[in-house]
Amino acid sequence: MGEPVPPADLDDLSQAQEDLARALGRARIGEDRALANLVRELGERLAHLLAGLLRMTQLHSPDNTAFNQPVEELHRTLVKLNDTLGSVHLVAVEDQVYVNDIRIRTGEKDTGIHDLGAELLRHNVGGITFHKPLDDAGIRTLVGLLGGEGAPEEPRTALVRALAAAGVTGLELTGRHRFRMAGESGHDLSERHDFIPRALTAIDEAFQNLAAGRIPNPLPLRRLVTELLERDLADEELWEDPKTAPALARHLLRVAHLSLLVGRAAGLAQDVLQDLGVSALYHDCGYAAGGRAEAAEVGFAEHPLAGARLLMHQRGFHEAKTRRVLAALQHHRAANEHPHPGLFGRIIRIAEDYDTLSRRSGKLSPTMALATMLKAAGTLYDPVLLQLLINTLGAYPPGTLLQLEDGRVVRCVTPGPGSERFASPIARCVNLADGTPAPPDQPPVDLRTAGRVRVLRATS
Repeated sequence: MGEPVPPADLDDLSQAQEDLARALGRARIGEDRALANLVRELGERLAHLLAGLLRMTQLHSPDNTAFNQPVEELHRTLVKLNDTLGSVHLVAVEDQVYVNDIRIRTGEKDTGIHDLGAELLRHNVGGITFHKPLDDAGIRTLVGLLGGEGAPEEPRTALVRALAAAGVTGLELTGRHRFRMAGESGHDLSERHDFIPRALTAIDEAFQNLAAGRIPNPLPLRRLVTELLERDLADEELWEDPKTAPALARHLLRVAHLSLLVGRAAGLAQDVLQDLGVSALYHDCGYAAGGRAEAAEVGFAEHPLAGARLLMHQRGFHEAKTRRVLAALQHHRAANEHPHPGLFGRIIRIAEDYDTLSRRSGKLSPTMALATMLKAAGTLYDPVLLQLLINTLGAYPPGTLLQLEDGRVVRCVTPGPGSERFASPIARCVNLADGTPAPPDQPPVDLRTAGRVRVLRATS
């Protein structure tokens, strides 16, 4: 191995790669074509093999020698997918099949894949997640159980128990899926309600995959960003922060959310917002370089360059990848530093520092965190982008604790964008006027009618 590439040299290299990608038109913004093609190829093989094995159960028992070759090929395919992606998610939606968000192409004669969803639904199963490759016995057990009749009551639960009793591990079965009909909202209530835990699980999984030395797979994270952009970014649920989730995953999601707020306020196009969100979710990935056994722990000063190197391992060169590399490399660079950081680096620097001051350290209220950052506008922070964040969050950003005139303590739960709401967001009561905890059924508090307020220092 040679000497480490200095940050400035890597910056120039990344810029050259970006120019080359644009000139040759090898990939348009938002695409991760090389990885998508690899996942599609292996995913098609996985779906074909699984469908074929299920058809064979109609003629033979899974321990028949006729299963030997396709079972071995399915195992090898799962090994390759697991090495590339980590956990492998196969999802059947009506007559279509997806592997890690990539739709599997089927021809007119691919009746097996078309019927795969129906086979799974007999057990009330809509998807299978392979957390690790199944061995020969595990594949035969899975195929034999899926090929049999579903239990009359709670068939998916019965199937999970049967797999556990047979010693099959590293497998997860999910419920059925369906396409949305015209006129339906983007996500049903159950999907909307569980977005935060789903997102945190996917983010932590992406980090653990990098720590295990796997090639970066931005596709699941891009799906999260798409869902986030379909939502109202001021939605109260999006400001929740489950304390049971890994701290780093929570930080990455908060920074992505804040970055998208700034990017949307700046008028960035939808495809650029997609790249911004994924870049923000990856910005601290350099810490994952210390997860490998042969690597020393990565420190604060080293993690931007370490992150850029990790992201360079993804196959191909295209604008989406280059933006992620630059964002990881530049997200701690001051706005007035030379060479100047790119747009994503400047946005993520603001989002991360605000989150660190107001949430991770807990030393400053959100209001004081913004006031502190405002003193560094033009030096550490791009003044225009910082003002966009302030305008979007309002005078009392989510998480701010306020004491009302009547003595109640409330926590702001939505931003206050615009002149009407700037100092009057929606809040939830934390303590009643007598100091006792507020019951959970307390109605939200509209600060437009709450009278004078006093900011409290604590944020949680």
